[in-house]
Amino acid sequence: MTSIWWTLVITLFQVPGYYSASFLLDKIGRKKVLVVYLFVAGTSSAVLSLIVSLGWVLIWSSLISFFNLGAWAGLYAYTPELYPTEIRGTSSGTAASFGRLVGILAPLITAYLYAASGLLLPFVAFSFVHFLAALLVLTLGIETAKRSLEEIS
Repeated sequence: MTSIWWTLVITLFQVPGYYSASFLLDKIGRKKVLVVYLFVAGTSSAVLSLIVSLGWVLIWSSLISFFNLGAWAGLYAYTPELYPTEIRGTSSGTAASFGRLVGILAPLITAYLYAASGLLLPFVAFSFVHFLAALLVLTLGIETAKRSLEEIS
């Protein structure tokens, strides 16, 4: 019963994470929201890889849940705006399909990393992916908030 309770609590943190990011997207900009939310999710994953106390596991897992789903809110708003109008639907669908494929493979990869090192490698990998995404958005991303799609193209 405890694991179900923890899963519920951690999952519930996704709701305010998603809505807070959605609210901030137009207030401070998509690029800033994505970089901050991805970076904090990556940092939380890195810290969680080092934590052994159950209380801290709940806290850091909740932070990952909050900021990771917040980053998804940003990604779903931001990335379609970057594609030219002529290929926006196809490009968004292709990106979503790739994400689904990785989502299918992630449990297998996570299980392999866990078997190799315990909790260290899976959370280091999660952290790396979040940091890489934050760095790519920071260095290559353009701000699209308050701009028309014609301006962005």
